[in-house]
Amino acid sequence: MSSEFGSDHGLIHETIVTGRKVGAGKDFWATLAHNEELFAKVVAFVATATRVVFSLIAKIDRDIAGWTCIEPVKAEEGEFESFLAEFLEPGESCLGGEEMVKIAKKQGILTGLRHAEAMLRDQDRIPADWRKYYLVFPEVWQSPRGRRYVFYLYWDGDRWCLGYNWLGNDFYSDCRLVASRKY
Repeated sequence: MSSEFGSDHGLIHETIVTGRKVGAGKDFWATLAHNEELFAKVVAFVATATRVVFSLIAKIDRDIAGWTCIEPVKAEEGEFESFLAEFLEPGESCLGGEEMVKIAKKQGILTGLRHAEAMLRDQDRIPADWRKYYLVFPEVWQSPRGRRYVFYLYWDGDRWCLGYNWLGNDFYSDCRLVASRKY
């Protein structure tokens, strides 16, 4: 394989899985193995098809009267690609919320309520294997009672729902930070 494909074994695996799903037979795989240009096009197609892309809008959809965004995330309108990021170090099982937010900022993870709402609007695009996690958005909000919170998405068995968690709580290994990049 040419170096232009790098070491992205996950993408190559996804190409194989996608090929199997659509019934690719031995002739297809043989042709693909001997035609680097075709291989590159198939991998590029799979890479595009498996991206998790959502549309960010300027305003927040829900009524958040009394809540104040105290550490806002600057994000332009338009499409963004989301991916999950770990905040725990190997051997850690949980971390306090304030420390998790610090780590998110250090890693450059800048997502918030608007990202969560964009994902809720198109929740059928959220990968099924993300259902095992709480998807945490590290933008910090203050409640009417003065406590600091972050929003998160969780799978309730039928659909994705929006929740919030106090930063005085611990966040466990079943949580992932939602990161984004402009699409």
